Amino acid sequence: MEQLETMEYYVLQTQDILNSVYKNKEQTDKLAQVYMDGNYRNIKIIASGSSGNGSWCAKYIMEKYLGVDVTVINPYTFAYYPVLCDDDFVFVVSQSGYSKNALDALDLLKKLNRKAIALTGDLKSDIKDHAEVVIDYVDEEKEGYVTKGVTTLTLFLIKLTFAILEKQGKAVDTAWFDGYCENYTSMQKENFVREEAFLEKFKKNFLSMENMYAAGCGPCEGVAKEAALKIGETVKVVSCAYELEEYIHGPNLQLSPKHNVFIIDAQDETSDRSYQIYRASRAVSDRVYYITNKEYDDDHVLTLLNPCADTVSLTYLQVFQLFAYRISKELRSIPKHPLFEEFKKIVNSKTITYED
Repeated sequence: MEQLETMEYYVLQTQDILNSVYKNKEQTDKLAQVYMDGNYRNIKIIASGSSGNGSWCAKYIMEKYLGVDVTVINPYTFAYYPVLCDDDFVFVVSQSGYSKNALDALDLLKKLNRKAIALTGDLKSDIKDHAEVVIDYVDEEKEGYVTKGVTTLTLFLIKLTFAILEKQGKAVDTAWFDGYCENYTSMQKENFVREEAFLEKFKKNFLSMENMYAAGCGPCEGVAKEAALKIGETVKVVSCAYELEEYIHGPNLQLSPKHNVFIIDAQDETSDRSYQIYRASRAVSDRVYYITNKEYDDDHVLTLLNPCADTVSLTYLQVFQLFAYRISKELRSIPKHPLFEEFKKIVNSKTITYED
């Protein structure tokens, strides 16, 4: 493992921090109690970027167990087009704690006489001055292209779900979750080896990417969104994410042998359809890959250890975080174009106190 605080450093650190978050009930219990005290029902998560993607990864699992609607809304959209019901439980997520759109959303909540609740990775950041309740779900990442914070947020939100159910007095079987967290480190170490081998096998394809599509459904839609974001940020190619079926309603018309596509198996009743879409895409391009826990006689399939559908995002997020780091490192594509400084002189997403 590299000792510099690179993306890879934090990807591997995730294996340790998830165990810490799993064992610590204090923060999720605190947020669950706020939910109970307000007699809330539906949940609105205000988040963008990787925080939004981590929320998408948890959304369907939260809905499945809580039986409520969970909506993920961009902070800027919320700030200008707010729609709230009295029983909506709303909180804002900003891992850095310096995102202007997140702070604006918190300020709006105060104006609407709603409790301003924030989740962050930095309790000393500007977010502390805009929220009434501030909860840390991950420690700070000094590398701007965050990785462990995405997976940790997903885990935190799943834990929040169980904390709410416990306070409601509802029995729920969490054996699958407990077993996954307890075995996460050993399982992901094996997956890491498989991912590295897969990356090496298709190294020429990955190093010559000019575009990237990722498609998945359920929790894997959040994985696809994060894949597109990370590859776009680091490799600097056009990267798009789609819901599985939406991908074949227009975006697929652009397919050619030059296109790079990742289809992500949600390991549920959609699996047969996702594999069918993979095979159809592969008929056009040899740069199409399938991520699943199933074994196929196909070298374009990356088979990973993952026990159940509810943990797909926690397992598969690492794939694209690792690929983004490895590919961008080889290409030396992390540095931004010199003209990007001109962009930042006009508009910026962080507050002036943020250190880039």
